[in-house]
Amino acid sequence: MLDDICVTINDIKENLKPGEKFKAVGVLTSARLKRDKNDQPYWDLAVMDASGTLNVKAWSDTKWWDARLGEKKALDQDQLAEIERISRQPVGILGVVTKFKQKLQYHVNQIYLLSADKYPPESFMEKSPVPIEQMERDFWAIVDSCGEPVRTLLHDFFDDEMWERFKVAPAAVKNHHAYVHGLIEHTLDVTKASRAIGSIYLNKGLKIDMDILTAGALLHDIGKLNAYSIDLAPQITLQGAVIDHIPLGYFTFMEFAKRFNFDENVILAIGHIIISHHGKKEYGSPVLPSTPEALIVSAADELDFLVYCWNSTPPADELSLSEYNGVAQRRFWKS
Repeated sequence: MLDDICVTINDIKENLKPGEKFKAVGVLTSARLKRDKNDQPYWDLAVMDASGTLNVKAWSDTKWWDARLGEKKALDQDQLAEIERISRQPVGILGVVTKFKQKLQYHVNQIYLLSADKYPPESFMEKSPVPIEQMERDFWAIVDSCGEPVRTLLHDFFDDEMWERFKVAPAAVKNHHAYVHGLIEHTLDVTKASRAIGSIYLNKGLKIDMDILTAGALLHDIGKLNAYSIDLAPQITLQGAVIDHIPLGYFTFMEFAKRFNFDENVILAIGHIIISHHGKKEYGSPVLPSTPEALIVSAADELDFLVYCWNSTPPADELSLSEYNGVAQRRFWKS
């Protein structure tokens, strides 16, 4: 099935229309056996490649093949029953784009289990579209633009061990920047936007501490290092589920600060940005932003999330409106 050219997941989602067929290779990240309204079984699958993740449906007439040893063999019912327990499995899929209730769906009519030696699962991990080398340069240039004591604080916080974790981490399990290097990409966007907004008000004569603003922006999501993990795809940890990244980040930063003789007001101001950056209590912030620096970081964080949603959501109708995004609470206009 791989003799012809395959398309990427992103190509399928962005460019194909109802009725068009596709052929792709990726890694199966989840497989759940469900039943439709007529009590007929079907598979709800997620297939990922380096460009994104596609949710597909495999109905009762879908053909499953085992091609892991080269020659394809049909899967029997006992083998098919094990699919839910298979992880990190490379697959080839052949399918067609359909539309149901004004929403695009992706149905597969053939699925091939492929050799992990020939198609390493790690090669299909979704990564940030921004080169990591560029983001590392940008990050440290911003850190080094800060004055003391913030510059030293940031260098000490992002030591070698912390940096290796930070630059690989995802920013979410889904919804935005949910891929390798997603956290540093999101953090840089929020920090650059915050500094641009802060400069506007600073130039108007408002008292904006640009170093505290910068440190708070760079550290605002640091709790996600403990809230999420990543194998082939981001996953929430037990800490992330029962505590959440905001208090985890605040605790991580304040515990770090105890080891050093930093000014207490500087630490408190940065900690306030971390603990309040979701902007509203109903969004998960224990307190509301109450300094100009915290207000700016919260606004930049929300803006980056919404712009990401707009950019990653395809139009769904002739008006160029997207499907309703429940998290963003709106349909996006994609003209």
